[in-house]
Amino acid sequence: MKPDKIRSVILWSVISAAFIGPGTITTAITAGATFQLSLLWAVVFATIACIVLQEVSARIIISSGLTFGECIDKGFQLSWIKWLVALPVLLGCAAYEAGNILGAVSGLSLLISVNTKWLTLGITGCAAIILWQGGSKLISGVMTFLVLVMAIAFAVLAVKAKFTIGEILKASAVPKLPLGSEWIALAVVGTTIVPYNIFIGSAISKGNTIPLMRIGLTISVLIGGLITACILLAGTVAGSFTSFPALAEILGNNIGPWAAFALGIGLFAAGFSSAITSPYAASLIGSTVLRSQNKNQIRMIWIFVLLTGFVFGISGIKPIPVILAVQALNGFVLPLLTYFLIIMVNDDRLVKPEHRHAQWYNGVLLVIFGTTSLIGINSIDKAISDAVHTSQHPALVIGITLVIISVVAAQLFRVRQKK
Repeated sequence: MKPDKIRSVILWSVISAAFIGPGTITTAITAGATFQLSLLWAVVFATIACIVLQEVSARIIISSGLTFGECIDKGFQLSWIKWLVALPVLLGCAAYEAGNILGAVSGLSLLISVNTKWLTLGITGCAAIILWQGGSKLISGVMTFLVLVMAIAFAVLAVKAKFTIGEILKASAVPKLPLGSEWIALAVVGTTIVPYNIFIGSAISKGNTIPLMRIGLTISVLIGGLITACILLAGTVAGSFTSFPALAEILGNNIGPWAAFALGIGLFAAGFSSAITSPYAASLIGSTVLRSQNKNQIRMIWIFVLLTGFVFGISGIKPIPVILAVQALNGFVLPLLTYFLIIMVNDDRLVKPEHRHAQWYNGVLLVIFGTTSLIGINSIDKAISDAVHTSQHPALVIGITLVIISVVAAQLFRVRQKK
């Protein structure tokens, strides 16, 4: 591979490092432990959807030469729209950071016997040093290393799964939803297509060419998807998942003492890499969406996000509920962001004719929008149902999703007809 392509892959490794956090590990291991290979197709779909949305975002930025915030201003001509996009994602970054630091601490706790408060302080301090130094090259380099560590750790665990290549390929291509798996399947998609990754991708794509962007993005995200699949396969060996220490014990008994060590290494790498990317994404939102040029303001944004994770880390809150709650929050933001991308990428003022995608691509985008909408509406329904202690309403969720898809499809048709 040529040097410029290698540099592009390293640059885009931030994306795969960002979405493979404690949330992905929790969700993928739960999917594997509970439903074996049945939800492997959801990992494949989520990986493809992540590539598509990141490619669309980068295409808009490269073709227009504008920042994400400038694209929103030009595309919608309403100044408050960028705040509607930015604020929920910034809050999401802070919420994710709590799970990231808790996950990194959980990983280290499997490796060394040190008070978790000291581990939290050390992880927060290291992340702060890297973020203070700044620069996409430094952060991309650190992320590339951590992605490789994760890949090795979970690949080693995955090879112990007792499935044939044929069974794995079939499960990857044929969708199945065993009874009770709907929520986990949606969570697998939600933890892979992370809203703040869109802003990271749009920022690092500026100044790149579309061919180089596609190579770096595709390879990086495919590696991330492969790691997620390995995590799910590792989960099939576990048989159950209630906590990381319990999982380490199960893997140690079923595979060997080294398996618990591999889990700790992988979990720490996932948590620490995401503990850097969440504040980094928040700073990019401040500069590219809210268009702040004040370095001190930008630093205050990522410091706030990092400190949020630190406070949760020293509070003694159990990591699993926090991580799963963050995945639900993700469902509120993602459909809105996907909608904006669909409208902007079809706007002639933002995307030049030579950079325009084929008609069928809009069909793919609508499928992804429908899936992300289903995630969001299902999250709302679950939250309300849990609050009032009633069962969920799948028929209502599906009905509302179909109505929303129809409205967006009609709007997209009108936009295309004007050309």
